[in-house]
Amino acid sequence: MKESLRALIPENVSIPDGKLILAFSGGSDSLFLLIVLSLLAPDRTLAVYIDHGIRGRKELDAEIALNKANAERFGIPFIVEKVPENLIRENASRKGIGIEAAAREARYSLLFSAAREFGASYILTAHHREDQTETVIMRMLSSSPFYSYQGIRRKDGILYRPILTVPKREILSFLSQSGVSWAEDSTNNDTNYLRNKIRHLILPQLTEEERELISKIASNVDELKSRYPEIRTTQSFYIEADRNEFLSSPPFMREEFLYRSFHSLEIEDRISRKLLADISERAEMGSGRLSSSGVSLFFSKEKIRIYPALTDFVVEYNGKDISFCPLSLKHIAEDELTLRLDESKLLPPVIIRTSREGDRISLKGGVKRISELEKDMRIPYSIVMEDRNGIVAYFSRFLGGRDRIAKRFLEKDGRGIALAIGIDKSYIQKDESYGR
Repeated sequence: MKESLRALIPENVSIPDGKLILAFSGGSDSLFLLIVLSLLAPDRTLAVYIDHGIRGRKELDAEIALNKANAERFGIPFIVEKVPENLIRENASRKGIGIEAAAREARYSLLFSAAREFGASYILTAHHREDQTETVIMRMLSSSPFYSYQGIRRKDGILYRPILTVPKREILSFLSQSGVSWAEDSTNNDTNYLRNKIRHLILPQLTEEERELISKIASNVDELKSRYPEIRTTQSFYIEADRNEFLSSPPFMREEFLYRSFHSLEIEDRISRKLLADISERAEMGSGRLSSSGVSLFFSKEKIRIYPALTDFVVEYNGKDISFCPLSLKHIAEDELTLRLDESKLLPPVIIRTSREGDRISLKGGVKRISELEKDMRIPYSIVMEDRNGIVAYFSRFLGGRDRIAKRFLEKDGRGIALAIGIDKSYIQKDESYGR
């Protein structure tokens, strides 16, 4: 049977090298890919089922049992990863996103974790030609920017789609020859979801030629994008890009750069046509500042910087490292730019907080308004340390500015400690090699 199935594998299936994680829902598409992998890469594949817990337990348990049996039948190791209870609904509510989007986030988080543990080179998903067609139609209907018409990419970081150009009819034909049964997710019939509405109401109206044409639109946009280099960025708490690179890129590449930057900084603002035009105008000028809810952009002759909004906070400092997500104040090894502070001179209570209008710090050259220092350094805000006698220190190095310490703490007697603010690594759990 294996040899007869091997002969039926479509020519446009592309299996990458290395150890592989298969995102295995057990539906027809992922079962097709599981069987293909059992024929072409059985010794380097692990099938991972994500139990979201948002459907009835009876349905889920039956689905898991069927998927396990199918994986065993074709000799592929199979594991189940369970999303913590209520996590999806809590994240959907907290982030203001739909259940489907929150479930996707949870699913990919577990898949990336499994890939790290397994030492996988790639995570494989079973997106096929009709998925690509649906995606492009969705983006056309929502007036998405041009670059998004690339749709689903075959390779995106360690995500890989081996059957992206395979028509659904070929998948079903292959499965009919294999004699296997697959799971059906009941939510796939819910037309309250836009994708399902397109799948059940629009896609059946399209001919094979029309489906192929829409799929090729995605390929052509992706190919067009590949002709232009990405706008390079450096990122810490903010994102910085070269102004000249931005200006020399076509409009759709500028849009993608901004989308990537906003997404990376977890900024939910939609990039409107007006915002894009305003950003391009400021970049042409090479000066100025733009603010939208959730983001501030600063422009100079050399650079463009994008800063996320920082929620106001006040936390007490007790001499230990403290976190005020997504940042932290840490005692660190001293360098030439690090503040050195004699804690014995502090007059409690000591707090760390965001800067406010009217804040002043007494420096060697006189009293300065912190808002003026921020303006000079072209940053949108800063963080201060304050005790009973006023502001002790001003932190903006993590924003590309400079940290300053109050005049009364400038005398060094060897008892000082080195302090700096940076990104709280325990909060931002991103591994760029597993970027999405």
